[in-house]
Amino acid sequence: MGLPSVRLGAGMMSYFGNVGTPTRVVPNSFADTRAGFNLNIEERLSNVFAISIDGLYGHLSGNEHSVSDNLNFETKVIHAGINLVLPFDNGFIMKPGKYNLIPFVSVGLGYMTFQPYGDLTDSQGRPYYYWTDGTIRSVPETSPKATTAIMLHRDYVYNTPLAASQSSLTIPLGLGFKINFTESFGSDIGFTYHYTLTNHIDNANTGPTDKFLYTYVSLHYRFGAKNSNDYTTEVDNTDSDADGVIDLYDQCPGTPKGVKVDAKGCPIDSDNDGIPDYLDQEPNSKEGAVVDEHGVTINYKEVAAKHKEELKMSAKMDSVNDAMSKYFNNRPRKEVLDSMERNHVVVKGKAGSKKIPDEFQAVDKNGDGLISVSELTSAIDAFFSGEMPDMNVQKINRLIDYFFEQL
Repeated sequence: MGLPSVRLGAGMMSYFGNVGTPTRVVPNSFADTRAGFNLNIEERLSNVFAISIDGLYGHLSGNEHSVSDNLNFETKVIHAGINLVLPFDNGFIMKPGKYNLIPFVSVGLGYMTFQPYGDLTDSQGRPYYYWTDGTIRSVPETSPKATTAIMLHRDYVYNTPLAASQSSLTIPLGLGFKINFTESFGSDIGFTYHYTLTNHIDNANTGPTDKFLYTYVSLHYRFGAKNSNDYTTEVDNTDSDADGVIDLYDQCPGTPKGVKVDAKGCPIDSDNDGIPDYLDQEPNSKEGAVVDEHGVTINYKEVAAKHKEELKMSAKMDSVNDAMSKYFNNRPRKEVLDSMERNHVVVKGKAGSKKIPDEFQAVDKNGDGLISVSELTSAIDAFFSGEMPDMNVQKINRLIDYFFEQL
């Protein structure tokens, strides 16, 4: 939201009401059209809408000359209103700031004052009498002095009050175009159709309510707007990782010092394998090759074979462990464990290759990272003697299973 804009314009006011042909869509002639002047203050509150305070000054007029009716009026109109303006450059219909010709629609609520006057006499004060032959004369056609009547001509000076000053609410509906010459100056072309809540503008006092149309051209000035040559560009030239590409455009911030980068600030990757050269252990990988985190091409056949062998070994070891555990459970004696240790069933020299679970750390008395037969039997004896109150049957079984898993 910025500063408001001011619009000053002029146009034509056209009356639609009960004087004249009621069904007419446009005024009978330009003789019924009067000048109008508008002053508007508009504030753009968002991309979607603006609020406008409008003032309008002008005249409305209507004339009807027929065998049955000879009516005319003119009234001064002072109108003020507030309108909701919906410009089309709202981001949904048109992109903001891209176009210089911008349609808009508006709807609002207004208040007007008026007082109708009639052209009933000529410049010498003689009243008009309309005869059936279409002429205007100085006496009625049915008067005994009709033979002395002289021809008169309307002077179109509306100087006879037809009613007292009055007022009414209005509902203005608008449509138009904004034309921007610069950021500050532009023009508006449009029309506003005013529905009034009165039928007294023409003093006919019958039929539907009166309406009027204001068609205008105006100039607007937008306060606080800058012309394109008034803008200065301030760019932050900070280069945090000192790679030669400023942070504003650096797509790879935090590049290590000394690493060569491209125009986007990203480390060079000569073979396009996704691993930058400074981390690539195979700098010339073939195009399309799949590499590991070190940039080395992955040989899927070798990986598959290795994985297959590991699965076989794991299955074999699980089978051996299960067999030994079952054998011991059937013969839970220290001599069995001693025999396994003498025959090197438990692999020596692998201390620390697998971390002892926290619940069994106290069993590893010598701290070598391996549960030995003597440490296992000591734990079992301590359990039965009550020297290890935190040990229970389930824990002893888990300890025995872990013992055989140390292969």
